[in-house]
Amino acid sequence: MTFGEILRVKETFTNVVVVLIIVLAMVGYILHLPEVRFEKVNLRLKYQYDYIVKSYKPHWLSRSDIGGYPSSHFITSIPWISYNKSYCAAICLQMVAYNYGVKKSIEYFNFIMGFTYGAYLGVFDDEIFFIPGGDPFTGFVNASRILGFEYHLLVTDDKELFIDACKYFISRDIPIILPVNMSRLYNMKYFAPHFELLMGYEGDIFYLYEPVQSKHVFELGKRGYEFPADLVVKAVKDMSVGFNLPWKYSLIYFTKIGEPIEDLSDILIMNGKLQVGLNITMGEYAMYLGSNAFKVLGEYIKKGKVDIESIIWSINLALVSRIDNAKFLKEQFSGNDLAMKAANYLEEAAKLYREIINLSQNGITSKERIKIAEFLSKASEYEKEAGLLMIKAGS
Repeated sequence: MTFGEILRVKETFTNVVVVLIIVLAMVGYILHLPEVRFEKVNLRLKYQYDYIVKSYKPHWLSRSDIGGYPSSHFITSIPWISYNKSYCAAICLQMVAYNYGVKKSIEYFNFIMGFTYGAYLGVFDDEIFFIPGGDPFTGFVNASRILGFEYHLLVTDDKELFIDACKYFISRDIPIILPVNMSRLYNMKYFAPHFELLMGYEGDIFYLYEPVQSKHVFELGKRGYEFPADLVVKAVKDMSVGFNLPWKYSLIYFTKIGEPIEDLSDILIMNGKLQVGLNITMGEYAMYLGSNAFKVLGEYIKKGKVDIESIIWSINLALVSRIDNAKFLKEQFSGNDLAMKAANYLEEAAKLYREIINLSQNGITSKERIKIAEFLSKASEYEKEAGLLMIKAGS
């Protein structure tokens, strides 16, 4: 997302992931994190922690994991890539993959992560949240298998150990993906979940590649944006606090252990399932995934329970991502008629999202509100049909 768009994200957006984590955990993920004392946290957080350990696969850092490092080091083998699209996690992975000889389009990385497929709508404490995409952390795990990479999520509550680990891996020419609160780095108002690529350090300064900017960038040899290391560390901690993660600091890196898998049929099926989605309720909480999320969003808009301005950024993301996803399907699966039809449905959904954006330019009337609900209901059908066709195409 662009800086201006990020400002529109409410601080309470973090509840989206919290609810998602809770519900998925209740479906069957039961694992324990030794560092967490469950008797001192409520059951909801226990479910969250259990799911995180199972799905995010964290490794708690120790001093034995790292060695010494020089006073400064910069990785020069990776291009600085950025787009004016809200694909921060996938773009960071694209830059890392380039370092290991995988030079693919951003649409490819969105696909293997499942980052721009499906959708989520959650009702949490009478607030409604809508995002047309998936969890980037599990996306990194999924993508690593396809890329022939080994995924590492290192976590700690020790600030100095975290800084030392960052410098140690950078000194070994291993780029680091950092989950951060972007607002901390750029002095903005609202909590803004984001990912940055750490590329170098010099003393107490960190150099980051920003993946989302107003224009496309592809440059080699740049040091990136300069930030005090302490500020970056605070931004990382903000992310953990915002999402109730059971650690203060985390970093992600990948090592190459094999070659990329060419057959993406199982990912086509996975993303098809994300597109179709399902409904889940848990007491007073409700969540709607995939195509159902768009339909329910329309119903809430029709009833006046959702302010259009609060979700127009997400509608724009749905527009852009569906166009890009359709483009990728047509290029990657050009000989598969079912995949081609799925791409066509995504394009039809994108047309409706564009209509919604156009209707919302100068406020909306009650009739326009009904029209938007109708557009979303129809888009929901297109999203579902695309998913069903993707599942069949990959089977």
